[in-house]
Amino acid sequence: MNGENEWLLARQAAGGDEAAFAVLIERYKVPVHSFVFRYVRDEETARDITQEVFVKSWFGLKTVVERARFSTWLFQIALNLCRDYAKSKSARNAHVTLSFAGQDSNAADMDVPSTELPPDKQAVTNEQLARLNQAIDALPCELRDAFLLGAVERVPYKDAAKILKISSKAVETRVYRARKALAASLGVRED
Repeated sequence: MNGENEWLLARQAAGGDEAAFAVLIERYKVPVHSFVFRYVRDEETARDITQEVFVKSWFGLKTVVERARFSTWLFQIALNLCRDYAKSKSARNAHVTLSFAGQDSNAADMDVPSTELPPDKQAVTNEQLARLNQAIDALPCELRDAFLLGAVERVPYKDAAKILKISSKAVETRVYRARKALAASLGVRED
């Protein structure tokens, strides 16, 4: 589905066509949830925020200006809600709890690691994943946002630039700087 067709569906939804909006939800619920989960690292919170993204988009359809792709507008809503969550008291409390536990309690919900690994290798992989998540969390906000959108979710840099309200080159630079910072934080040599 191209951007023009998505905006056509969005205009239909703005006119009250729930079926058109359902098509948009079906197309974007997984990528939006994936982005939100990687940002907040809590499944229940990610589901709540994802739902709120679609509620806000439903109510915003009548006033939105079609400057970019529909997905760009949707991810902008998701990013703003994630940032709001990160600023909230519940986010700070959840982060303290996760840090105290020593690893991300939702690590098993992510695609890695495989449950097929022997227990000793599974433990090492879980530890590595927890270290990576902590390193990503420690990145400055502007690097983390660009890294999650551009490198993890593979949103094209031009779209990530619109979401982050910076240039494509700035997204590329921030992703590069985030990768360097993560490599340094994790003690990985770059050749």
